[in-house]
Amino acid sequence: MKCRCHEDSLGLMFSQIGHLCVIRASKVFGAYDLKPGQAQILFVLDQSGGLSQRELAEYLNLTPPSITAAIQKMERLGYIQRKPDEKDQRIMRLSLTEKSRECLEYIRDVQREMDRILQKGLSEEEVKILKKLLSSIWDNLMEFVDCSDEKITERNCVIWENC
Repeated sequence: MKCRCHEDSLGLMFSQIGHLCVIRASKVFGAYDLKPGQAQILFVLDQSGGLSQRELAEYLNLTPPSITAAIQKMERLGYIQRKPDEKDQRIMRLSLTEKSRECLEYIRDVQREMDRILQKGLSEEEVKILKKLLSSIWDNLMEFVDCSDEKITERNCVIWENC
């Protein structure tokens, strides 16, 4: 099926491509009863070694109450656990379980498969050019994003530096 999006609107094309990626991810993560946002939580906890709910929400640019349901479901399913902070027992740290570590391998496989799907029919040179163009678009957008805005954490502003 050909793209029905308006070829003259890059924003619309990005939006629709992103939507298709979420649809695909939702389908494959369903095998683990996870949603794409919950898979992202696993990645963040894996990279960080464990965060409080407030720190996790900050990292994801969300409010702590908005991720409560996801955290509770993931805890019930055995993907994350809460442990008291070593320095401040009032703070509970979210960390991965053995089950989530196994799931992360599956998620990484899905990510690699998604990259193959996205790059299908493109030469290595075209992929390099596409990455360069996307980096330029990112830079263009960052000129209009105020990283001092309380809704945008520093981590969101440097996310591509970690790729």
